[in-house]
Amino acid sequence: MRGENTRQDIIEAACELFIQNGFHATTTRQIAEKINLVPGALYNHFSSKISVFEAVLEEYHPWYKIPDALRNAKGNNMPEYIRNASSLLLEMWDEKPELMRLHLIDMLEFNGKHLPALFEKTFTKVAETVEIVQSEEPGLKEANLNLLYRAINGLFFGYIMSDKATTDADSPFSEGGFDYFADAYLQGLFAQRDAEPGEDKPGKK
Repeated sequence: MRGENTRQDIIEAACELFIQNGFHATTTRQIAEKINLVPGALYNHFSSKISVFEAVLEEYHPWYKIPDALRNAKGNNMPEYIRNASSLLLEMWDEKPELMRLHLIDMLEFNGKHLPALFEKTFTKVAETVEIVQSEEPGLKEANLNLLYRAINGLFFGYIMSDKATTDADSPFSEGGFDYFADAYLQGLFAQRDAEPGEDKPGKK
């Protein structure tokens, strides 16, 4: 149990340092010293600094909040459901907006190397979650998973590109601005879906 606790302490310390300094500017010695660990002891739990970073992504990447938001969202139809899920997701991301930087670190320092695997795992969990939700809510049985994911991904990248991801209290996005963007984005998404006959709609396979 002690070893598992130490491993978790390493992950938490590394997460904080990676967010502050980036991957390459953070050393394993810094991670170890942050939790009063002998530097070499870190390798009893991880084979390399990259494996530490991968463990941090597995635990803290913001995509992993998506299934929770979808599971707890309510709605009698697809637009209501996505809006509610998006609102819950923004609340979750707002709790620790600095975690968004993990995504940027992987994009900038690893050319997005770890993102495809993370995306696949998240998409699988999302599909499983939506299936459960559909079994409980008749109005969502024809929910279009592709449309749902377009909405969530749009919000995610919009969030990253806004100043909320930098936790700047003076930003115009810090109070309500991003919520306005999110609402406008969703309105546009549903308007596009309804206006384009060739677009996949709920119920179409």
